[in-house]
Amino acid sequence: MTKRRHPYTLRKKLDHRQALTYAVLFALTVIVLFPVLYMITNSFMGAAEFNRYYGQLSEEVTKRNPLHLIPDLFTLDGYKEVFLSRPDYLIKFWLSFFLSMTIMLGQTAVSVLGGYAFARFRFPGRDTVFFVIIVIMMMPLQVTLVPNYMVVEWLGLVGSYAAVILPGIFSAFGVFLMRQVMISLPDELFESAQIDGASHLRTLWHICLPNCKPGLAALAIFSFADSWNMIEQPLIFLKDANRFPLSIFLTQVNEMKPAAGFVCGVLSIMPILLLFMYYKDELIQGIEYTALK
Repeated sequence: MTKRRHPYTLRKKLDHRQALTYAVLFALTVIVLFPVLYMITNSFMGAAEFNRYYGQLSEEVTKRNPLHLIPDLFTLDGYKEVFLSRPDYLIKFWLSFFLSMTIMLGQTAVSVLGGYAFARFRFPGRDTVFFVIIVIMMMPLQVTLVPNYMVVEWLGLVGSYAAVILPGIFSAFGVFLMRQVMISLPDELFESAQIDGASHLRTLWHICLPNCKPGLAALAIFSFADSWNMIEQPLIFLKDANRFPLSIFLTQVNEMKPAAGFVCGVLSIMPILLLFMYYKDELIQGIEYTALK
């Protein structure tokens, strides 16, 4: 006869496993969030204190410096300089916001149309073209930069913001994601619209999009985050350093005004942080669509 375990023993064993799981997850969370917390706390540090603890970093790279997590004196001088005294910081912020929003809106529109075409239309070579899109999606960004630059140069757009915006609008990942979202919708929805005599445009607007909100939110978040953090595209397509967005300007801040680097870092993470905080559920649901069909 098999020996039955006492329910208390099983419950105690499960509690230990659950406690160990929570401990591991908590440790991983601390490791992931520590750089962000470190940046936020040091953003309240004054210029004199920054020079005392970090002033020799650029001159003596090999020297071990103490980890200064909590400022000796909390001050808002850094935020005052970034938001009031030096308008160039905020100008770069709004420039990045403009580029990211434009790319996000354009990429969403193109991806919706492309995803609907691959999900609902049957045309010769459809699967082959979609396979090519998947291959392009898996390629590193550096591989596609050269052909993108050749096209942009042929159009005469090198040096303008359009050179950064146009390649970002046409995204293989966006088309792939929206195709996965739309192909997961029940066929009965489209059959009902067809019986009612609705056109494809009306079906897309009134049937497809209302049922694709999680996928649209996920695509918008991914597109905005990717555009907000872009580095290679502005460096290659924009010739004038004064036209660089905040993602590149952060390195210049550390050279010109190192004490304001932490504040600019906090400023740069705020849009992405707010997006993930308010749309995390839609993001998770949208990612789940990529595993469907």
